[in-house]
Amino acid sequence: MPRPKFIGIIAIIFSIILGGLFAYSIFNYSSQNSSYTLTDLNELGSSTYYALVIPIAIVAFFVIGTGFWIGWTILSIKVVPPMPDIVDKKDLSKIKAFLLCIVTLAAGGLLAYGIFIRSFWSLAIPAAAIAVVILGAIFWVGVAIVTTRTTLPEHRKEQ
Repeated sequence: MPRPKFIGIIAIIFSIILGGLFAYSIFNYSSQNSSYTLTDLNELGSSTYYALVIPIAIVAFFVIGTGFWIGWTILSIKVVPPMPDIVDKKDLSKIKAFLLCIVTLAAGGLLAYGIFIRSFWSLAIPAAAIAVVILGAIFWVGVAIVTTRTTLPEHRKEQ
């Protein structure tokens, strides 16, 4: 087996195992008779708390800011009047963009407030989303590596 395909298989196995452990830890929670809401982040020292918050907040605010920027760009763009055959169709893009701006502002405000009051969920939800996206990307890259065919003829590979 060629080395790139082997690396792709390792990436797939790695992401499936870590994703399975992640899902197991979430669903196994209900059998532990404890509550995530009892986790008190106020007991952490300031340096420990900020070491957790800063990387998660940077990524979360970047994603939220990107969503707001996309919505704002759609709202503020000046377009040429549409062609006559398109005029009859309803264009809901401005309404959707406005809702995107409102939702991202609300999410950013909730995240900032959650960080301010040291809420467990303000860190847990973005961290879980980041973990799922990264594991999905690793899985996708692994599948892309494994399914990619080489284009060199067999006699050229030996040289």
